[in-house]
Amino acid sequence: MLLLFFIAACDSPPGATPYEEIPAPFSSMSIDPSVVVFDSTQEISDTTLTIQIEAGLKPDAITNNPQFTVSRHGSSTVFREGLLQPGNNNTVVGSFTFTVPSNTFQDFTIYVFDETEGGRVSSTFQTQLQLQGFTTQPPQILSFTFPSVVQIPVEGFQPIRFETEVEHPQGQAQIQTVFLALFDTAGNQLGGEPFTMLDDGDEGGSGDLEEGDGIFTRTLEIGPNNQPDTYEVLTWAIDRQGLSSDTLSSTLTIQQ
Repeated sequence: MLLLFFIAACDSPPGATPYEEIPAPFSSMSIDPSVVVFDSTQEISDTTLTIQIEAGLKPDAITNNPQFTVSRHGSSTVFREGLLQPGNNNTVVGSFTFTVPSNTFQDFTIYVFDETEGGRVSSTFQTQLQLQGFTTQPPQILSFTFPSVVQIPVEGFQPIRFETEVEHPQGQAQIQTVFLALFDTAGNQLGGEPFTMLDDGDEGGSGDLEEGDGIFTRTLEIGPNNQPDTYEVLTWAIDRQGLSSDTLSSTLTIQQ
Protein backbone atom coordinates (compact mmCIF):
# COMPACT_ATOMS: atom_id res chain seq x y z
CA MET A 1 0.00 0.00 0.00
CA LEU A 2 1.34 3.42 -0.92
CA LEU A 3 0.73 6.09 1.70
CA LEU A 4 0.67 9.54 0.13
CA PHE A 5 0.89 12.91 1.85
CA PHE A 6 0.32 16.30 0.24
CA ILE A 7 2.97 18.94 0.60
CA ALA A 8 0.74 20.98 1.64
CA ALA A 9 -15.92 48.21 0.24
CA CYS A 10 -14.31 47.93 -3.14
CA ASP A 11 -11.09 48.23 -5.05
CA SER A 12 -9.81 51.45 -6.52
CA PRO A 13 -11.00 51.57 -10.13
CA PRO A 14 -8.19 51.33 -12.69
CA GLY A 15 -7.39 54.68 -14.25
CA ALA A 16 -8.91 56.67 -11.35
CA THR A 17 -6.03 58.49 -9.70
CA PRO A 18 -5.51 59.87 -7.21
CA TYR A 19 -7.84 57.58 -5.27
CA GLU A 20 -9.36 59.28 -2.25
CA GLU A 21 -12.55 57.73 -1.04
CA ILE A 22 -15.67 59.80 -0.53
CA PRO A 23 -19.15 58.31 -0.05
CA ALA A 24 -20.56 56.75 -3.19
CA PRO A 25 -23.80 58.28 -4.55
CA PHE A 26 -24.89 54.86 -5.84
CA SER A 27 -27.34 52.40 -4.34
CA SER A 28 -27.12 49.62 -6.96
CA MET A 29 -25.40 48.57 -10.15
CA SER A 30 -26.20 46.18 -12.98
CA ILE A 31 -24.97 45.34 -16.47
CA ASP A 32 -26.77 43.74 -19.40
CA PRO A 33 -25.71 41.19 -20.43
CA SER A 34 -23.65 40.01 -17.47
CA VAL A 35 -22.88 36.59 -19.00
CA VAL A 36 -22.27 36.00 -22.72
CA VAL A 37 -22.41 32.38 -23.89
CA PHE A 38 -21.20 31.91 -27.44
CA ASP A 39 -22.89 29.30 -29.63
CA SER A 40 -20.58 26.32 -30.08
CA THR A 41 -22.65 25.02 -33.02
CA GLN A 42 -21.48 27.97 -35.12
CA GLU A 43 -18.08 28.61 -36.68
CA ILE A 44 -15.63 30.72 -34.70
CA SER A 45 -16.11 34.34 -35.72
CA ASP A 46 -15.50 37.85 -34.43
CA THR A 47 -18.48 39.02 -32.40
CA THR A 48 -19.26 42.61 -31.45
CA LEU A 49 -20.73 43.02 -27.97
CA THR A 50 -22.36 46.06 -26.42
CA ILE A 51 -22.62 46.06 -22.63
CA GLN A 52 -25.19 48.33 -20.99
CA ILE A 53 -24.40 49.74 -17.54
CA GLU A 54 -26.97 51.11 -15.10
CA ALA A 55 -26.30 52.45 -11.61
CA GLY A 56 -29.11 53.42 -9.27
CA LEU A 57 -28.62 56.58 -7.22
CA LYS A 58 -29.37 57.10 -3.57
CA PRO A 59 -32.36 59.36 -2.84
CA ASP A 60 -31.38 63.01 -3.27
CA ALA A 61 -27.85 62.02 -4.36
CA ILE A 62 -25.98 64.53 -6.48
CA THR A 63 -23.34 63.30 -8.92
CA ASN A 64 -20.52 65.44 -10.24
CA ASN A 65 -18.76 63.34 -12.86
CA PRO A 66 -20.05 59.73 -12.75
CA GLN A 67 -18.02 57.37 -14.88
CA PHE A 68 -17.00 53.76 -15.40
CA THR A 69 -13.87 51.80 -16.16
CA VAL A 70 -13.48 48.22 -17.33
CA SER A 71 -10.51 45.91 -16.81
CA ARG A 72 -9.81 42.28 -17.56
CA HIS A 73 -10.14 40.28 -14.37
CA GLY A 74 -6.86 40.30 -12.48
CA SER A 75 -5.44 43.23 -14.45
CA SER A 76 -5.14 46.88 -13.42
CA THR A 77 -4.98 48.05 -17.03
CA VAL A 78 -7.99 49.98 -18.31
CA PHE A 79 -9.73 48.10 -21.13
CA ARG A 80 -12.63 50.53 -21.65
CA GLU A 81 -13.80 53.68 -19.87
CA GLY A 82 -16.47 56.34 -20.27
CA LEU A 83 -18.93 58.73 -18.66
CA LEU A 84 -22.32 57.85 -17.20
CA GLN A 85 -25.31 59.93 -18.25
CA PRO A 86 -28.63 60.59 -16.46
CA GLY A 87 -31.12 57.78 -17.06
CA ASN A 88 -34.67 56.98 -16.02
CA ASN A 89 -35.89 56.43 -12.46
CA ASN A 90 -33.00 58.10 -10.67
CA THR A 91 -30.21 56.25 -12.46
CA VAL A 92 -27.10 56.96 -14.48
CA VAL A 93 -26.34 54.83 -17.52
CA GLY A 94 -23.57 54.12 -19.98
CA SER A 95 -22.30 51.46 -22.37
CA PHE A 96 -19.18 50.16 -24.05
CA THR A 97 -18.60 48.09 -27.17
CA PHE A 98 -15.84 45.69 -28.13
CA THR A 99 -15.20 42.82 -30.53
CA VAL A 100 -13.88 39.38 -29.57
CA PRO A 101 -13.64 35.96 -31.24
CA SER A 102 -16.46 33.65 -30.23
CA ASN A 103 -13.99 31.18 -28.71
CA THR A 104 -13.02 33.71 -26.02
CA PHE A 105 -13.13 32.84 -22.33
CA GLN A 106 -12.61 36.04 -20.33
CA ASP A 107 -13.87 37.75 -17.17
CA PHE A 108 -14.02 41.53 -16.85
CA THR A 109 -14.55 43.79 -13.85
CA ILE A 110 -16.71 46.89 -14.40
CA TYR A 111 -16.42 49.74 -11.90
CA VAL A 112 -18.67 52.79 -11.48
CA PHE A 113 -17.62 55.77 -9.39
CA ASP A 114 -18.04 59.51 -9.09
CA GLU A 115 -15.33 62.14 -9.25
CA THR A 116 -15.51 65.64 -7.80
CA GLU A 117 -14.22 68.75 -9.51
CA GLY A 118 -11.21 68.58 -7.22
CA GLY A 119 -10.36 65.07 -8.41
CA ARG A 120 -11.54 63.14 -5.36
CA VAL A 121 -12.97 59.75 -6.28
CA SER A 122 -15.88 58.08 -4.55
CA SER A 123 -15.88 54.52 -3.30
CA THR A 124 -16.88 52.21 -6.13
CA PHE A 125 -19.56 49.77 -7.08
CA GLN A 126 -18.38 46.89 -9.24
CA THR A 127 -19.63 43.76 -10.98
CA GLN A 128 -18.37 41.02 -13.26
CA LEU A 129 -18.87 40.34 -16.96
CA GLN A 130 -18.23 36.74 -18.06
CA LEU A 131 -17.55 35.61 -21.61
CA GLN A 132 -18.01 31.87 -22.10
CA GLY A 133 -16.57 30.84 -25.43
CA PHE A 134 -15.95 27.42 -26.88
CA THR A 135 -13.04 25.43 -28.22
CA THR A 136 -12.73 23.23 -31.27
CA GLN A 137 -9.37 21.59 -30.52
CA PRO A 138 -8.37 19.65 -27.39
CA PRO A 139 -5.39 20.40 -25.16
CA GLN A 140 -2.14 18.57 -25.91
CA ILE A 141 0.21 16.85 -23.45
CA LEU A 142 3.77 17.79 -24.41
CA SER A 143 5.60 15.88 -21.70
CA PHE A 144 5.04 13.87 -18.52
CA THR A 145 7.94 13.55 -16.10
CA PHE A 146 8.55 11.98 -12.70
CA PRO A 147 11.16 9.60 -11.28
CA SER A 148 10.54 6.07 -12.52
CA VAL A 149 12.07 4.47 -9.41
CA VAL A 150 11.84 5.80 -5.84
CA GLN A 151 13.47 4.30 -2.75
CA ILE A 152 11.40 3.93 0.41
CA PRO A 153 13.12 6.12 3.01
CA VAL A 154 14.34 4.64 6.27
CA GLU A 155 12.97 7.68 8.07
CA GLY A 156 11.21 10.88 7.13
CA PHE A 157 9.40 11.35 3.85
CA GLN A 158 10.52 11.24 0.24
CA PRO A 159 8.76 13.72 -2.12
CA ILE A 160 7.80 12.64 -5.63
CA ARG A 161 7.14 15.47 -8.08
CA PHE A 162 4.91 14.70 -11.08
CA GLU A 163 5.02 17.28 -13.89
CA THR A 164 2.77 17.43 -16.95
CA GLU A 165 3.47 20.04 -19.61
CA VAL A 166 0.24 21.03 -21.37
CA GLU A 167 -0.46 23.32 -24.31
CA HIS A 168 -3.77 24.38 -25.80
CA PRO A 169 -3.89 25.32 -29.51
CA GLN A 170 -6.34 28.12 -28.72
CA GLY A 171 -4.45 29.57 -25.76
CA GLN A 172 -3.52 28.43 -22.27
CA ALA A 173 -6.58 30.12 -20.76
CA GLN A 174 -8.64 27.34 -22.35
CA ILE A 175 -7.11 24.66 -20.08
CA GLN A 176 -9.47 23.83 -17.25
CA THR A 177 -7.98 20.87 -15.35
CA VAL A 178 -4.95 18.62 -15.57
CA PHE A 179 -5.30 15.24 -13.86
CA LEU A 180 -2.95 12.69 -12.31
CA ALA A 181 -4.07 9.14 -11.46
CA LEU A 182 -2.13 6.28 -9.88
CA PHE A 183 -3.20 2.60 -9.83
CA ASP A 184 -1.49 -0.15 -7.86
CA THR A 185 -0.97 -3.69 -9.16
CA ALA A 186 -4.38 -4.72 -7.76
CA GLY A 187 -6.07 -2.01 -9.84
CA ASN A 188 -6.89 0.24 -6.88
CA GLN A 189 -6.78 3.96 -7.57
CA LEU A 190 -4.88 5.99 -5.00
CA GLY A 191 -7.14 8.47 -3.27
CA GLY A 192 -10.17 6.96 -4.98
CA GLU A 193 -10.16 9.64 -7.69
CA PRO A 194 -7.64 11.53 -9.84
CA PHE A 195 -5.48 14.22 -8.28
CA THR A 196 -5.58 17.74 -9.70
CA MET A 197 -2.29 19.16 -10.95
CA LEU A 198 -1.60 22.88 -10.67
CA ASP A 199 0.46 25.52 -12.47
CA ASP A 200 0.41 27.93 -9.52
CA GLY A 201 4.08 28.39 -8.61
CA ASP A 202 3.38 27.17 -5.06
CA GLU A 203 6.49 25.08 -4.47
CA GLY A 204 5.54 24.42 -0.84
CA GLY A 205 2.02 23.31 -1.76
CA SER A 206 1.51 21.69 -5.16
CA GLY A 207 5.28 21.60 -5.68
CA ASP A 208 4.97 23.69 -8.86
CA LEU A 209 8.15 25.64 -9.57
CA GLU A 210 6.91 28.47 -11.82
CA GLU A 211 3.42 29.87 -12.22
CA GLY A 212 1.98 30.06 -15.71
CA ASP A 213 4.75 28.19 -17.53
CA GLY A 214 2.40 25.45 -18.78
CA ILE A 215 3.91 22.80 -16.49
CA PHE A 216 1.28 21.44 -14.10
CA THR A 217 2.57 19.78 -10.96
CA ARG A 218 1.53 17.52 -8.12
CA THR A 219 3.96 16.53 -5.37
CA LEU A 220 3.26 13.46 -3.25
CA GLU A 221 5.34 11.82 -0.52
CA ILE A 222 6.16 8.30 0.62
CA GLY A 223 7.40 7.28 4.06
CA PRO A 224 8.96 4.28 5.86
CA ASN A 225 5.57 2.54 6.13
CA ASN A 226 5.16 2.26 2.37
CA GLN A 227 5.47 -1.15 0.76
CA PRO A 228 7.26 -1.95 -2.51
CA ASP A 229 4.96 -1.94 -5.53
CA THR A 230 4.70 -0.80 -9.13
CA TYR A 231 2.08 1.78 -10.08
CA GLU A 232 0.53 2.72 -13.39
CA VAL A 233 0.60 6.51 -13.59
CA LEU A 234 -1.76 8.39 -15.94
CA THR A 235 -2.13 12.04 -16.85
CA TRP A 236 -4.55 13.93 -19.11
CA ALA A 237 -6.09 17.39 -19.45
CA ILE A 238 -9.52 18.78 -20.27
CA ASP A 239 -10.36 22.22 -21.52
CA ARG A 240 -13.18 24.61 -20.69
CA GLN A 241 -15.30 23.10 -23.45
CA GLY A 242 -14.85 19.62 -21.99
CA LEU A 243 -12.52 18.38 -24.74
CA SER A 244 -9.89 15.94 -23.46
CA SER A 245 -6.29 15.41 -24.44
CA ASP A 246 -4.79 11.99 -25.05
CA THR A 247 -3.92 10.11 -21.87
CA LEU A 248 -0.23 9.49 -21.22
CA SER A 249 0.73 6.43 -19.22
CA SER A 250 3.94 5.35 -17.49
CA THR A 251 5.02 3.38 -14.41
CA LEU A 252 6.40 4.25 -11.00
CA THR A 253 8.30 1.64 -8.99
CA ILE A 254 8.52 1.96 -5.22
CA GLN A 255 11.30 -0.22 -3.85
CA GLN A 256 13.26 -0.87 -0.67
